Amino acid sequence: MKVVVCGSYGDMKAFIETLDSCKLKHGAQNVFPDEEHLLLSRPCIEAHHGKKGETEATIETRSRLMKIYFEQIDHADLIVIVNEKNGEEYYGVGTTLELGYAFAKGKTIHFTRKPTNPNILSLINGQQNNQELCWISQ
Repeated sequence: MKVVVCGSYGDMKAFIETLDSCKLKHGAQNVFPDEEHLLLSRPCIEAHHGKKGETEATIETRSRLMKIYFEQIDHADLIVIVNEKNGEEYYGVGTTLELGYAFAKGKTIHFTRKPTNPNILSLINGQQNNQELCWISQ
């Protein structure tokens, strides 16, 4: 089973915990992002979540990395959405884009916590193609 984990890198601890859990369950070779992708993401993470600020280079890198994420979602059997940051429900822009893309592709989607965000609930409640949607905790 191919698994793609999506979520904010702003709470890297929660993201890595979920990523590691998926690797244990499904095998590291079957889970994305891999170490290389995370390493390539580091300048973007520092620019977006740190004090450096975005540059043309980080925006270009983020664009390439997002395309890779979409390609991975295309081939995934399961999408795991880490929808929390610092213990609260959270959907960053990137996560929301990935969620919408996965949803449009008819992928099975699991959330790390039960969604309560009205925009996300509107998406879920509007689903028409018997996609499996569930949450892992709570």
